[in-house]
Amino acid sequence: MKISYIKNRKQLLSHGNIELRAAALDIIDHALAQADPYQATRNLVRVDGNHLVAGELSFDLNEHKRIFLLGGGKATYPIARALEDSLGKRITDGVVICKYGQEGRLSRARLYHAGHPIPDKAGLEASREAIALAHQTQPDDIVFGCITGGSSALMPLPVDGLTLEEKKEVNRLL
Repeated sequence: MKISYIKNRKQLLSHGNIELRAAALDIIDHALAQADPYQATRNLVRVDGNHLVAGELSFDLNEHKRIFLLGGGKATYPIARALEDSLGKRITDGVVICKYGQEGRLSRARLYHAGHPIPDKAGLEASREAIALAHQTQPDDIVFGCITGGSSALMPLPVDGLTLEEKKEVNRLL
């Protein structure tokens, strides 16, 4: 079944040159489908027998027992959800930071909400959780780095000598 991203398609096809409108809506639907982070991830990552396949890479799951998700950004939640749908209980843990208003649930990774485009304390604390989890990984672990647009605001972990308030001010000026 084809997913339609255009919710008012019927209304848009109710008048004018219906044939040309339908062609234009098909093109838009196709473009949106290609840009869908959930579907793109599902198309890219899968388990084939005892191998995790990510694009052209293949990992023997007998040699890589733990899988982690780490990241933040506006498209990170659908990517993490797709990875959970593909990998299920094979995911050990994760920290995913998305912006307020992106509702949903993850079963294997911890989902945090933070400020965008202005960073906030929730993002700072969630970033610390992500760093703590990253420090728990080992060389034979698989880590999916789910970093997308907006991550600089959602994962505000200023270097020593800078404060969160200074980072906020930079984002306000930008």
